[in-house]
Amino acid sequence: MHRLEHIGIAVKDLAISIPLFEKLLNRQCYKTERVESERVTTAFFHTGQSKIELLESTEADGVIARYIEKRGEGIHHLAFEVTDIRAEMKRLVDEGFILLNETPKVGADNKLVCFLHPKTTNSILIELCMEIV
Repeated sequence: MHRLEHIGIAVKDLAISIPLFEKLLNRQCYKTERVESERVTTAFFHTGQSKIELLESTEADGVIARYIEKRGEGIHHLAFEVTDIRAEMKRLVDEGFILLNETPKVGADNKLVCFLHPKTTNSILIELCMEIV
C-alpha cells in the first residue's frame, strides 16, 4: 500500500455537511458523485496528499444509513491507494485477511475498490483503491 488516499466520513445530509467541511478545511468541495452500486452520494475535498470523502446514503436501508443508525455520523473507513488491486487483494488474503468483496468494484472518484472485513483489521473498515486507467 502506498499512501492514505482518503478518509471516508458517513454523514446524514451532504447539504449540511459540505458547507461545514468547506469552512473547516478552508477548501471547496471539488466533486460530488452518486455511486449506485454502493447506494451513496459522495463529496470530495483535497487535503494535501490525501482527501476527505463524505458519504450520504441514497436509501433508508443503505450501508451508510445503517452505519449511521448504529454508530452515528463519523469516520467510516480509511482508504489506501494501491498500484495493483488484484495483487494486493491476493497478498492480503494470503496473510489471513478477509475481503468483503472477492473482485474489485467500481467506486467513486474513478477508482476500483475492495474492502477488508473489520473483524480482521482491528474493527477498522479498510478500503483498497486503484485509479481506473
